[in-house]
This record gives sequence, C-alpha cells and structure tokens, in this order.
Amino acid sequence: MKISLSPRSSKGFTLIELIIVIAILATLSSIAYPTYMSIQSNAARTAAKKSCTDIVAGVESFKQDNNGMLPYNADMVQPDDNDQMYLTTTAGQDGDMIKILTNRESDDADRRFNSTRSIYLRADEQDQPKDGLFIDTVGDVHFYDAWGKPFYIILCEEDSGAIDPFTTRRYRGKNCLVYSTGPDTEGAAAIADTDAKPKKGKKMSKKEKKAAEEAAAAAAELMAEALEDNVYSWKNQK
Repeated sequence: MKISLSPRSSKGFTLIELIIVIAILATLSSIAYPTYMSIQSNAARTAAKKSCTDIVAGVESFKQDNNGMLPYNADMVQPDDNDQMYLTTTAGQDGDMIKILTNRESDDADRRFNSTRSIYLRADEQDQPKDGLFIDTVGDVHFYDAWGKPFYIILCEEDSGAIDPFTTRRYRGKNCLVYSTGPDTEGAAAIADTDAKPKKGKKMSKKEKKAAEEAAAAAAELMAEALEDNVYSWKNQK
C-alpha cells in the first residue's frame, strides 16, 4: 500500500511564530547587553586603577633605591611655581619615566637613570596603543589605559607633597599622583573656572555677583560631571 505524507507533517514555522521568536531574542539581547557593557566597563576601570597604583609604586620603589631621586629626565620636565611637574605617559611627554621604570633606556651610560637595570613597572606589550605598553615604529615607549588614552602624572620633589589638580588639596609625603580620564576621556582639562567666582573685596552689583556665582556653579558642575569616570591612584572610586 502506498503511503503519502500529509502536507501538515512537513509544516515549518509560520511568519507569526518567527516574529515571536525574533521579538524574544531581541528582548533578551536588550536586557543582556547593558549588563555585558557594565561588566566590561568595570573591568576596564579596575585595570586602569591598578595601572595608576602600579606607576606610583614603581616611582616610590625607584626613589628608595636611588637616594630619593625621582625617575624622570630633568632636562625634559620643568616644575611650575608650586614645584609641580605634569606629565603624560605618551613618549616625549613623560620625561622618559616609562623607559626608566620598565628598564627600556638606551645603553648609553650618560643617559641611563636606571643604573641597576631594575624593572619597577611591569606591563604587557600591546601591538596597538591601548591597554599597556606600546612601542611605536621608532622604538619610543608609550603606556596607555584601557580606552587608548595616556595616564596623567603629577610629580613633586618637595616633602610637602603633590597637589590634587582638581581640588588643589596637597597630599603630604606623596611625590607622585596618577590618574586616568576613564571612559569619557574628559577629565584632563576639567578644572573649575575659579576666576568666575566673586572676588573678595571687589565691589560688585547684585546682578554681577549673581552672574559670577551662577558661572562658578556651572563650572563646578561641569567639572564634577567630567571627573565622574576618572580613575585615580590617590582617591577611592566607586
């Protein structure tokens, strides 16, 4: 007896069923994606904060091993009126600090600051300028955070300690502060416009005073927003 298959037995998904499945997958993706991105962001912030503290630890170890000398080329960096020096971990802007700490200086004895050839900063070498050491085509050494930006370094050789560039608080005994601008990359220049604040002893009309107060408040708010994602070696961050 010949047996034939019913058209119903080979039935596939209907259009409505496919739409329902796609809608479910889209809903699940929309729920999972923010969680995934949050995990990625937290991991990047954790890595950046570790790099900040690793740089500071390397500077302090170098200082102990070299009679109080800080690891930078004084011919490349000049202090300001507060004895502060501002560097980034981009080659040419770091005073050779990264070369010194990673023992990648030239073998020329006259230019070698790390005379013991010790390694004070360990980091993975990357093939692109992101998340670690990057050696460019001419052999210069850069050090970047997880977002592909340099770290910012504040040095002070005085015992009074380095100054927080955002709050002007001085950290006594700390010769090195390091920070990353984080995912928004906006914190490097986010200093409040103190000139907008009303000056003591200066006569101002009520209108001028109100305008100055509003401008100062707006500048402070912008600074706070820009610094929210920063990662520091000297502050506790959420």
